[in-house]
Amino acid sequence: MNPPSNSLSNTFAQPDLPLLTSRLALAAAVIVLAMFGIFLFTGVGQDPLQYIHTPQEYVAILLKNPPILRLAVGLDNLFIVLYSSMFLVLGASLWKRAGSRVLLLAALSLLALSGLLDMLENMHFLTLISTALQGMEISLAQIKLQAWESLVKFHVSYLGLFLLGFAMPNQTLLEKALCFAFRWVQLPVGLLIYLTPPAIAIPLVLTRFTFFFLSLVAISLIFRQRKFGSDAPG
Repeated sequence: MNPPSNSLSNTFAQPDLPLLTSRLALAAAVIVLAMFGIFLFTGVGQDPLQYIHTPQEYVAILLKNPPILRLAVGLDNLFIVLYSSMFLVLGASLWKRAGSRVLLLAALSLLALSGLLDMLENMHFLTLISTALQGMEISLAQIKLQAWESLVKFHVSYLGLFLLGFAMPNQTLLEKALCFAFRWVQLPVGLLIYLTPPAIAIPLVLTRFTFFFLSLVAISLIFRQRKFGSDAPG
């Protein structure tokens, strides 16, 4: 009997995890830009819905342009899939060479939880949009719940990224800059957004957006250039 062909084993060959991480990060960065572009040109997005407003103000935001708002939420759902997959594949790429697997596992667990909370938040947005379109009442309690969901989501992600800053490679200039940003930039900026008046908080929100975009681009570049094989340098 002839030996089985290698074609089947080649079909199920292990993916290049660092390259996949790079591509997922780049795709996520593109979606971030698309969402920002929609908000910039239409003034419609989820951000205003993450804060406390009166029910009348909240409904006005929901009904400003429901199709565009739903598009923004849909893009954000795609973003959640991309960044959650990216962090999972990133963790698999780093697992063998991680200096502390406990820190890496903790960071990935928190970021996975953040992705779940992000998805739940978007499902709530879609529910609220439908409620407003049907002329049904949106209570202050629902608005408070939405703001609470957003607060928890962001703060869980801040902690996850902070810990990831101690588990990522930290040799090249770009790697050092990314780790520094994970540890000492995104955390204080994120915390201050909710502790400062709007005049300060709005620029900080833009800073957070810039951090998210640039960190995704940096991850894409790092994982495209670096080899993470078992014999790769730590």
